[in-house]
Amino acid sequence: MEAAAKTRPQRRIRAERQYVQELIERIVDTCPVRRPTSDDEHRAQLLMKEEFAKLGLTAHEEAFWFNDNLYANLALHFGLGTLGSIVSGVAPLAGLALHLTAGSSYLAESTRRGYFLRRLLPFKASQNLVATIPAKGEPDLRLVFLAHADAAFTGLLFNPKVVKNFSGEAPPGLGFIKRGLALATRTQFALAGIDLIRCAIGPLALPLRPLEFLLTLPGFLAFVMNLEMVLRNEIVPGANDDLSGVASLPIMIQRLAPRKPDNVELVFVVTGCEEASLGGADALARAREGVWDKSKTVILGMDGLTNGELRYLAGEGEVIRTPMPHWLRGVCEEVTASEPRFAEVTGFDVPVGGSDVSAFMAHGWEGVCLAAIDPVIGSPLHYHQRTDTPANLDYEKLMFSIDYAEKLALAVMEYKLA
Repeated sequence: MEAAAKTRPQRRIRAERQYVQELIERIVDTCPVRRPTSDDEHRAQLLMKEEFAKLGLTAHEEAFWFNDNLYANLALHFGLGTLGSIVSGVAPLAGLALHLTAGSSYLAESTRRGYFLRRLLPFKASQNLVATIPAKGEPDLRLVFLAHADAAFTGLLFNPKVVKNFSGEAPPGLGFIKRGLALATRTQFALAGIDLIRCAIGPLALPLRPLEFLLTLPGFLAFVMNLEMVLRNEIVPGANDDLSGVASLPIMIQRLAPRKPDNVELVFVVTGCEEASLGGADALARAREGVWDKSKTVILGMDGLTNGELRYLAGEGEVIRTPMPHWLRGVCEEVTASEPRFAEVTGFDVPVGGSDVSAFMAHGWEGVCLAAIDPVIGSPLHYHQRTDTPANLDYEKLMFSIDYAEKLALAVMEYKLA
């Protein structure tokens, strides 16, 4: 009996590892091009609906509309900003309008206040898949786990050398260079200031032209790099980003369902359109406004759980950075300190982009995302590349990340219910 008790956990670990590997391989094989809003994105969610059903959970779909291509949207914004600098010399009012439109529009959408220029691009149907383990009565705590079904576009922007330049240490006083989209957005307003000066003093503003060129450079680079991805039009397999997170959800259900208190509700969401700029998470956050009590809800993202060292994302936001809640950072630090094997799990500030959790945080929810980061390049290995395949995943690290996520979820329950 003692020998059986000792070997049973190892058997369970092996079975879980085999399960997540086979599930990831099956989704990639069945749904190889999971472009946001695509049939393959939906097909992957339907496969997960079947997995939830096997565990006794009834999942439902919640439809929303969104664009399918973040990079077309970025090229549109910063292409217009670049055009503003081109025409400003002869038509400063036109330059002013273009710079203010580009900057204001992207600032609004990055903070989830509204979508403006993006609406010039077609919106298409997508959906979130939502499964719930309810509390008995009104929940005193709701834990919402997010992982996304869609896969990313690829391009030169995701060459590891380029990623390393944005993620590595910047020279003293030049940390803003790492936050490329924030810089490209904010310079639009500086350029609008030059346009106003030109409107007021005309040709006397000529000495400002070199500064104008310098301020245009971040937006121009954003336009060129994103246009390259639009023209390439290639979707990666997305085994790590984010089928590793998707495949972790059934394991989390099996581990947490028997251990959750009766007054805790667990929600598991497979979002759509994350790679199109968090469309599914934003739609879900808006739909739950006034329905889920924000003081009793914590969002936990599972986004790329292998091919690097596990991190909790301490700060997210493309233009305006939002730090994770102080209390939640404390809980993460306690979980990290709870076992020697978790010592690698520390905070990571995201320089560009963000996870589904950041869309919720923009609407006032509290949460944190877990993601694996290779410390050399500042992103997971194979990030947004064709090599993000099931064969290139570190499944031992994936199981390690699930272990940490499980312990973090239990620690959040303990903290919030104390």
